[in-house]
Amino acid sequence: MKKILPMLLLAFATSSAFTAAAQGPTLGPAITSTFSALDLKERPLMLTLHQGEMWQLDLPDTVSKVTSIRGDQVDVAVDGNIVQLKAAQNSGWGQLTIRLTNGDALQFVYNLASANGKLIQRVVINYPSDTAPMLASQEAPTAPPAAPNPDLPLAKIGDAGPAATRPPQPGEQVQAGPQPAPSWLSFAFTGGTRSGQSMTLNYSLTNKGQDALLFNPRGVSMRAGTSNVPVSYLGDQNTPIRVNAGQTVFGSLVIDTSASKMGAPVTWSWIGSTLDRQKQYDIGGPLALVLSGVGNDH
Repeated sequence: MKKILPMLLLAFATSSAFTAAAQGPTLGPAITSTFSALDLKERPLMLTLHQGEMWQLDLPDTVSKVTSIRGDQVDVAVDGNIVQLKAAQNSGWGQLTIRLTNGDALQFVYNLASANGKLIQRVVINYPSDTAPMLASQEAPTAPPAAPNPDLPLAKIGDAGPAATRPPQPGEQVQAGPQPAPSWLSFAFTGGTRSGQSMTLNYSLTNKGQDALLFNPRGVSMRAGTSNVPVSYLGDQNTPIRVNAGQTVFGSLVIDTSASKMGAPVTWSWIGSTLDRQKQYDIGGPLALVLSGVGNDH
């Protein structure tokens, strides 16, 4: 009997091992939570970071900068639109601001705790489907803006382009030409610098409307009297600039003032359209002082 009992125990242990091996890996508890990027612009996302635990933040655009008030509390690693956080301490709290390349600043507040978490957490942060930003790494929308034709005049590039000149679809109502910017769409020059004949003007563009708008970076044009003034968007010339509803974007325009005439009235134009291209708005207009380096709100 004494010999039989150890043999039975060994057989049971061997059987249990084979059963566990046959089962293979199993899924653990869910680790992913989803939040709106628009909410994080107004209210911080509260995180509890346990020491030794890894947090992965999947953001809706490439990260341009991460700012923390206490760099010694949390280890931060950035890879494109992914931010990884790991607590370096087991107590305390702090704040993080993550700025995206589209200009949005997302806010986070974290508490540090001892090591008793799930070891990995994932937070997916995105825009609502009707305001998702256009990213080069993502699939383009159903009706993307067509690649601009460099042989067309600048005003034509910003106004239409091949995709916008398609015949109207049955039942589709197309707006007759661009309209002046409404009150909910505001543009302002916020400052600038001059280097010889070149002037760089920084701007802010705010969309307080209900629809996302697209601006062709090669569609901006400017005139001083009857002369064209070379002007260009400082940045990627091939990716449309998207301004979501409730969003403010920042950028710069570079102006070659060598062709301008002293005292000539200056006008400029930059046309944005809704995603379905049924509405177009021109944020430009007269800028009597722009070539002297003084920015005007419009």
